[in-house]
Amino acid sequence: MPDRSARRVCALVLGLAVLAHAPALWGGFVYDDFNDVVRNPSAQAGQFFQRLPQMARPLLKASYALQDALHGPNPFGFHAVNLALHLVATALVLALVRRAATLAGTPELAALRLAALTAALWAVHPASAETVSYVSGRSAGLSGVLSLAALWAATGPRPWPVAAFLSAALAPLARETALIVPLLLLAWQLCLPAPGGLRRAVPVWLGALAAALLLAALPRHQDLVAFSLTLRDPADALRGNLFAVTEMLRLWFQPWRISAVPAQPVIYGWTDLPTLLRLAALAGAALAALRLRRRAPLVALAVLWTLLALAPANSLIWRLDPVAVRPLYLAGIGLALLVACALVRVRAGPVLGAMLAAALALGLAAMTFQRAGLYADAVALFADAAAKTPGEARPLVLLGLVQANAGDAAAARATLRRALALDPANAEARNALRLLEAGPPIYSPLTP
Repeated sequence: MPDRSARRVCALVLGLAVLAHAPALWGGFVYDDFNDVVRNPSAQAGQFFQRLPQMARPLLKASYALQDALHGPNPFGFHAVNLALHLVATALVLALVRRAATLAGTPELAALRLAALTAALWAVHPASAETVSYVSGRSAGLSGVLSLAALWAATGPRPWPVAAFLSAALAPLARETALIVPLLLLAWQLCLPAPGGLRRAVPVWLGALAAALLLAALPRHQDLVAFSLTLRDPADALRGNLFAVTEMLRLWFQPWRISAVPAQPVIYGWTDLPTLLRLAALAGAALAALRLRRRAPLVALAVLWTLLALAPANSLIWRLDPVAVRPLYLAGIGLALLVACALVRVRAGPVLGAMLAAALALGLAAMTFQRAGLYADAVALFADAAAKTPGEARPLVLLGLVQANAGDAAAARATLRRALALDPANAEARNALRLLEAGPPIYSPLTP
């Protein structure tokens, strides 16, 4: 009976995820998709093996090249694979949280309910649309599935060392941030009784080490690290990422603010009060989680998971756009577990509590349905981003480019002039406006 109930609950959660993300299936290629997938020689079947030594994220490119061989540049096929990966990840989240709750001493039925709520909140959160609806978001989806599979293989009553090793080794080849998986497993083992002890972690650590050595040997990854270090040194990057992380956490808890081009934060000096407050808050959260790991193991795991999952992209390495939605895909599992733990503790009675949880999940699903639909129209996608960040020039520049590529030159001129009014030194807006005035069509990465 419990297994039958678990299958029904899993089917219900997966069905809700399908409904929330369904509009993405009819979306096209937008933004980076053209350079990363459609026109990228590394993502094309005929050139994949030739370019393998020079590419980044070889497993990700292999998935693109395989689909190119099967059906060519058909966006429906790429979106369908993204959605399928998300559904597999959702099932793994449900199974892992159920296992964690059981290890923490939660009764079987309560553990299943907590797992279902966590998986549902995560699967239909608008932050996941960046990974599911956006073809280039596959790096987070593919690495997420493999990361969760490695944890599943390493934490069960029966060990699966080969599966744990292979999953941990392959995940960073889709997205480098998956190198954090061994530390996620360590957080699990710190907070929960770990069958098999540290021996279970050995295949995961060896897999991540093998991936790290391979990535370090690839010239493209060396170039990316070197470029990041030219932007900011590690200490300066850490200071900036304190603001990026807190802004990303705000986006998750305020999902109506999520956009394709999130606003970037103002960054203060090390001794300024905003910096010190953020440093104290993040360090305090980590220390509190470590102290609570025996009394409230699931809460502690949720906090540690969130901080660790955000660390690879938002600690010592600086990115051109430090505030992004995609890193919230893996980190959002911890946040969803934290919210689910809070909801099950609400003293409102089981019926009212279930109604509150259902209302939250359905509300998030409705927002995700709306966001997924934006990816079917690049103009609508960037108009939404410009409306949510009215003081930022970059969303207006991107909106102007897609308006020009859609043939609406008058709207593109007006939008690009608005961008220049906000940022007179913006060279991209000025060049695009010059091309529009000259007459030839705009060419940009957004052009099909």
